[in-house]
Amino acid sequence: METMQRTVTKNNTHRGEIIREAIKASGVAVGVVADKLGISRKTLYNKFKESSIPFSFILKLGEVIHHDFSQEFPHLSKSVKKEPALPQMPASTNLLLPFDGEPAGTPKPNNMKECEAELVALQRKYIALLEKFNELLLKTSAN
Repeated sequence: METMQRTVTKNNTHRGEIIREAIKASGVAVGVVADKLGISRKTLYNKFKESSIPFSFILKLGEVIHHDFSQEFPHLSKSVKKEPALPQMPASTNLLLPFDGEPAGTPKPNNMKECEAELVALQRKYIALLEKFNELLLKTSAN
């Protein structure tokens, strides 16, 4: 494996190499990072080759991988103000059904005993549902 050395030109470090190392150090898969940034893996790999990536992208990447880039770019902590994060809907919002989410009016358990009782009740319902499903499978496969 060839080791890439940072290219430094007149007070300017190779930003692509810095973000590549930060992602590598974070342990988060490149595909996951790309998804969270809303770009393709190929686009992210192309960013690694760029020497002058916008600081707005670097800040967004830092939020995704939980990395403070002010260590690599000291002026980021002083001169670049982060915009307040807008609430984001889950990526699969269009797949939600009317009954998805928490049922209205369902009481939440108050203690561990109630949690365990609710878990046992749900397990029983689940097993009964599986048994009915197996019966249906047997009936349909017999026909």
